Amino acid sequence: MHILLPPSEGKSAPAVGPHLDLSAMTWPDLTQARHQAIEQLITVSTSREALSVLRVGKRIAGGVEAQRDLWNAPCAPAREVYTGVLYEAAKLHAGDDVVIFSGLFGATTAEDLIPSYRLSINVSLPITGALKSFWRHRLERADFLNHDDVVVDMRSGAYQVWDPRGIWWDTKVTDSHGKVVTHMAKRYRGLLTRALLDAKTDEVADVARTLGEVRVTQKDNRRHLVLIPEGM
Repeated sequence: MHILLPPSEGKSAPAVGPHLDLSAMTWPDLTQARHQAIEQLITVSTSREALSVLRVGKRIAGGVEAQRDLWNAPCAPAREVYTGVLYEAAKLHAGDDVVIFSGLFGATTAEDLIPSYRLSINVSLPITGALKSFWRHRLERADFLNHDDVVVDMRSGAYQVWDPRGIWWDTKVTDSHGKVVTHMAKRYRGLLTRALLDAKTDEVADVARTLGEVRVTQKDNRRHLVLIPEGM
């Protein structure tokens, strides 16, 4: 089983670590595209319009300034750099089979070494243009997952730029009235990620039922799972 995750806006900048080495990252077919995105991010980060182009506020101006030297920034495993609500709940550790999609790297494993950065996939860079389209084309060509494996998609909508070709599940977390509560949805997608990794089974719906009520619909190879956590 492979679990697809979004990145998180919250990140922990490594204090020490090796510098970014694209040649050592998983899925080398994405190396050239990663290099392009990094170079453009560095260029944008040195411009006066950096905050507006990157769609970030003044409170993280220091982080944007720091990524002007992204090639020399300390790196750590992606599972340690991403620190948002989903990741706090998922508690990823070495060996967890997850694929993390991002606006900067396209896709990485939890073990790929990355620096802290600020770049949403909703951004448009001067040369690559809209990052959603940029990565969609390159991920489709990379063909980087085994079609025979079950895939569970925990990504937010913005990062759903590539669909698996085999059997896969998309997930949604709502309350009992069908309303999505963003913070809680992220937490329960993280909890479900951890439960699936620990269960070592392809019975996705059965594992999800340990967290609450589950509704499943199916169309061709795609299963749509709605999780309604207990008490919501």
